[in-house]
Amino acid sequence: MSSRGMTRAQMEARRRELERQREEQRRKQVKQQVMEAATAIERELLNLASEGQAAWVHEEVAAITEVVESVKSAPADSNIDAVFEEIQHERAKTMQLDFTAEERKDEKQREKWVSEAAALGLKLELEARLEDLTYHANKETMKRLIRISSDLVNKAVNGELQTLSEEISSVRKKALEAHEADEKQAVDEELRREILTALIKTMRELGFAVGKPTVVKETGAVALIGTMSSGRSIRFDVDLSGQMEFDMNGFLERKCADHLDEVLGLLETNYNIQSGPVQHNWKNPDKISKGSKGFPTGGNTRTMGGGQG
Repeated sequence: MSSRGMTRAQMEARRRELERQREEQRRKQVKQQVMEAATAIERELLNLASEGQAAWVHEEVAAITEVVESVKSAPADSNIDAVFEEIQHERAKTMQLDFTAEERKDEKQREKWVSEAAALGLKLELEARLEDLTYHANKETMKRLIRISSDLVNKAVNGELQTLSEEISSVRKKALEAHEADEKQAVDEELRREILTALIKTMRELGFAVGKPTVVKETGAVALIGTMSSGRSIRFDVDLSGQMEFDMNGFLERKCADHLDEVLGLLETNYNIQSGPVQHNWKNPDKISKGSKGFPTGGNTRTMGGGQG
């Protein structure tokens, strides 16, 4: 009797060979799938670029492209299953890029619209502020800022948004400073006008003929001169802070002080303009000065600094 067959050892060896062959075939198939997925990704990225969408997702495109190149050049003995998993993940991300690009495009458009509105709103705000200004220097500052705001509108239209918010804030801050400076100057000028009006009335009550107020170019102060029939005169220089400098001509020292006290007494009694201590300039005994404080005609009180004559 005879028999044919394979020993256990032969069977195990054959099993291993069959498994190796099948594994090799499987790896070839997976490798083919990997290459097909890589090709599909490259095609989808090209389509994205041709449609003008790639710019919105350029970082993602660069990263996916890097992975695809790495996969295509993977060594033959690499872990093909890990490579397959990686390429499928990248393909899934690629399939979402079109949606992501549209989202970002819409978001960028919204950001651009908001920035355009902010820049244009600033320009309109500055033009309105310009109408409120009184003094030349402040008007020129505001006009310069309006020109800058026009440039910011153009930057917004062109999509140059990186530093736009900070630039808008900076221009608005400078505009507010110019507006506040103009307001302060206007209040100071109004105060000086009221002080001069009170001085004119007071000097006339005391018998002085009062000339027209004139601006002293060198100092910016307003000078007011009152003259008596005897030829003696008193001059007041009033600066923007309300500080007054007195210069009395032709009065003896005692008479000088008496007339000055009369003027200042009436200012305080009739117009609520209070004066600080007299400060003498000993180089010229006839020239003295005082600091004045308060608004005339019962306004709010504030303190002015005394000055040297």
